[in-house]
Amino acid sequence: MDRKDPMDRMDKVRKGLKAADDLELPMNDDFFDRLHDKIMAEVDKTEIAPPPMLVTPRNLLRAHWRGWLYPAGGVTSLFVLAFLLMPQVSKVNQSMQRVGLFSDGHERIVAEALLSPEDLSQTLISTQSESDFFMDVARESFENLSVSKFNKIMGESAR
Repeated sequence: MDRKDPMDRMDKVRKGLKAADDLELPMNDDFFDRLHDKIMAEVDKTEIAPPPMLVTPRNLLRAHWRGWLYPAGGVTSLFVLAFLLMPQVSKVNQSMQRVGLFSDGHERIVAEALLSPEDLSQTLISTQSESDFFMDVARESFENLSVSKFNKIMGESAR
């Protein structure tokens, strides 16, 4: 389609609207009855076509199955895979325990305690908790606090 053709039509429509702009419509009932009859005659001439079938029932059923079958199949396959791999994982764990690679660490702690008991008492056995540390810091900062700083913190004016 040529680009000039729609532009020419548009210009003609604009000129026609400008010419009809001053047109006054009659406001009597006969005019509106004739207008209504014309509109209804055109409506009667139109033929209503059936709506297009976008999705056939066969495809609709497939889409329904697809909605939950794929996720359920994926979860089921994961469970089957885990069930089949479970004996292999237990064999690997048993072989690692025999070699000594897989343990909870008790053996290593006991060996370190036997070699150097003073290091064990300084690193692993501690009676101070985190709250004790914060209480010590607060006590030290309170001891070093002057009266003017205390009044400033409390919001009282200096005397």
